[in-house]
Amino acid sequence: MPTIHSPWDQIQQKTVVNLRRAHQHLWENITVYLILFLIEFICAQLAHSQLLQADAFNNFSGVFSTGLLMTGLYIAAKTKDDDLWGAPISKEEQTHLGPRIQQSRFRFETIYTLIAGLVMVIIAADIIYKAIRILMQQPTYHLQQGTATLGALISSLLLTYLWLSNRHWAKVLTNTALDAAARDSLTDALTSAVTILTILSIAWLRATWLDGLASLILGSYILYTGVKIFRTSSLNLVDYFDPQLESQYRQQVAAFPDVRSVVFLKAYYDGNLIMVSVTVAVDPLMTAATIYDLTRQIDTLMNQRFNVTATALMVIPSTQIPPD
Repeated sequence: MPTIHSPWDQIQQKTVVNLRRAHQHLWENITVYLILFLIEFICAQLAHSQLLQADAFNNFSGVFSTGLLMTGLYIAAKTKDDDLWGAPISKEEQTHLGPRIQQSRFRFETIYTLIAGLVMVIIAADIIYKAIRILMQQPTYHLQQGTATLGALISSLLLTYLWLSNRHWAKVLTNTALDAAARDSLTDALTSAVTILTILSIAWLRATWLDGLASLILGSYILYTGVKIFRTSSLNLVDYFDPQLESQYRQQVAAFPDVRSVVFLKAYYDGNLIMVSVTVAVDPLMTAATIYDLTRQIDTLMNQRFNVTATALMVIPSTQIPPD
């Protein structure tokens, strides 16, 4: 007798394959960020540039955040383990509640992204502290323009390459984690480009205090980015979802001719996956075959139009809806 694969099995298989490919690609990010940190940190020490050192630690935060994201992807991509991060899973639950366990694994990606945001906040706080101390002490030193510019230029070029690579694979794998990595690497590339302009301005104007000021601005930007990542991940973990987007989902489901009303709709994230639970009222005489077709049509349309991974549909007779 042939094996019948459920829709969830297909979703899980495709998602896990993409997670593993994304995990492999992120090794490139780790390598580039680590090399850039070493290059910029050494150049910053030789050139006496606090700004370049801040940019170096910005890239170092990329090593941490990417490493944490890779850990989350690794856990999320596991499918046959008998435990969940060391916590045992009963054989009955593995057999009958597989989708729920796997969806829980997918959330580890969000958890580690949240931790990565926290790491960025800590690094930004250190950069801001050092920048303020420099502005208050106003030390005098000779900025080595050529060395500092070279370090920032190498960083800008490599990060531009990383942005193009991340953007390409994000589209190929339809992976939001890589898409976020692409946006982060683009921001980092632009930051390095601004660092170059700032270093040249310091050299021309002979104003070393600009180094501390620019470092303070960069640290504040890293802090803002870290807090934003932390906030977004936290909201995803507590099942918050944009109400305007949920309203669009509700309107789309209500537009089906066989749907008399949308009684309940809730969207949430499992890792990068958008999941929707919806309850609709239909004609009490609707057959099981018609309900099945309606379920498939709604699930397909939501996936194609809104990139919703799965729509769990519950149907009740319209006679059970109390009058307004």
